[in-house]
Amino acid sequence: MSGLKGPKDGGLRAVAIHRAPWVFSGIGPTVFDGAVVVLNGRILECGPYRAMRSRYGGTAVRVWDHESAALVPGAVNAHTHLDFSLLDFPKPLRPLGFPGWVRGVFKAAAQLTPSARREARDAGRAQASQTGTRCLANVINPPLEGSSSPCAPSREYRFVELLGFHYRSLQEALSMEDVAEGDWVSLAAHSLYATSWNVVVQAKAWCRSRGLPFSIHVAEHSEELSFVQDGTGFCRDLLESLGRWDASWRPLGLSPVKTLQALGILDPRTLLVHMVHVNEEDWNLVAQSGAAVCFCPRSNLWIEGKMPNMQAAFDRSISCALGTDSRASNEDLNLFREAAAVLDAVPGLHPSHVLRMATFGGARALGLESSFGHLGPGASAPFLAVFLSGSCSTENDVAEAIIHQAAREQMAWIGTGMVG
Repeated sequence: MSGLKGPKDGGLRAVAIHRAPWVFSGIGPTVFDGAVVVLNGRILECGPYRAMRSRYGGTAVRVWDHESAALVPGAVNAHTHLDFSLLDFPKPLRPLGFPGWVRGVFKAAAQLTPSARREARDAGRAQASQTGTRCLANVINPPLEGSSSPCAPSREYRFVELLGFHYRSLQEALSMEDVAEGDWVSLAAHSLYATSWNVVVQAKAWCRSRGLPFSIHVAEHSEELSFVQDGTGFCRDLLESLGRWDASWRPLGLSPVKTLQALGILDPRTLLVHMVHVNEEDWNLVAQSGAAVCFCPRSNLWIEGKMPNMQAAFDRSISCALGTDSRASNEDLNLFREAAAVLDAVPGLHPSHVLRMATFGGARALGLESSFGHLGPGASAPFLAVFLSGSCSTENDVAEAIIHQAAREQMAWIGTGMVG
């Protein structure tokens, strides 16, 4: 763990002050020569080092110097599917298109035995922890056996996914015994082309009545647009071939976003995943509803070669998060590499905005912002020390350096009990 010195005060102490040249809190401006104060696994506050040292100088304290590092919240991956974590699909030379891609996924999914699912989930959790993810949203399909606890220091929020366009009710689509009500468990509908619209509405009502987030893939590919707007194309052909077509269903002639609005799905506890094929009217509806968006840009490039319009979301102050999606459409589960891919593909975005998406944005989208995604009072340790090289003079310089260094795994967990 290079760049680490301490403690200056000998002996075991209750309060730890972590000092670094830069502190990116996730909820405020970057602090130069900053510090994060931790007590019993919780952050008391962060700010300029001299102010923190003066404020806590009368208490039992240990001071850790993280030289040439930036202190950063652990990443929050707001959308992934850990069941596919052991897939090793080669990155395509050109976009596969949804029909070609989904056929490969069906073939891979058919090989997922319960033991293979367990192994894949554990491998995904380990990779997430190793690459700086503090919390992840795992979209999980029944059966749920073998859903073991995630590797420390990562935490896992589970969305039990609903599939089946032919089902008429939530109870028909899912045995609610599979949903162990409690912390960190909610429901997700796959999409408007793979989940019955009755089930989408009922699942959202179930989540709304419990104050839980609800996740759904939206406007991910062009085939989805054709199906949702007029009921034609590959998605319909696929449903018919699988025996999951509902002959009584009729489209509304609207875009996916407008359809969700008409169904009463959009509200501040709805997480819209992907949002690639979206127009200005759609973005305005999302902004008015307060719904959050999770972008998975590397997955979108893998499947269709098209990036979502992130700037449109930023311009409307929409709550934005980042996700890796699964290894079925991505090379890894490193969320900082996702952020680096955003900077490479969309140079005009502010790096600080992108880093915030990867941290606080994800926590807020999942309703976990009181404890995750930031270094403010009440947040849960551990967090990251990202080792930087060279000089950084502005907040965006620091954010860009953090993203690229963390993408290379030049970092360490801080406040795990082993350090601070």
